[in-house]
Amino acid sequence: MSGALGAALAAVLLSCGPSEDEAMKLREGSNLDDVVECPGLYCGFDSTGQSLLCAEVLFEYGRSPPLCVDTRICERMDCLREGRRCVFFDGIPLQVRCIEDD
Repeated sequence: MSGALGAALAAVLLSCGPSEDEAMKLREGSNLDDVVECPGLYCGFDSTGQSLLCAEVLFEYGRSPPLCVDTRICERMDCLREGRRCVFFDGIPLQVRCIEDD
């Protein structure tokens, strides 16, 4: 994890976190080494041409700062509670959180 991202995520540890129903954790074997903080509300594209979105991720320990992620971020995350799935919610910035699986 980059130094700036690590420091920002560490600062989040002190804030109130999301509910266990909404929260997620990094899937075992996954990492966020390629994820950076949003420079603004527009992140552009990654090296493969995939569009990046500015979104807060609702981790088990708190909300992240706005991060540049692609729609595949959910492939790296697990919801804390079974029977839930990772989704993007509209907003500024977007939010990545867990909801009840239908």
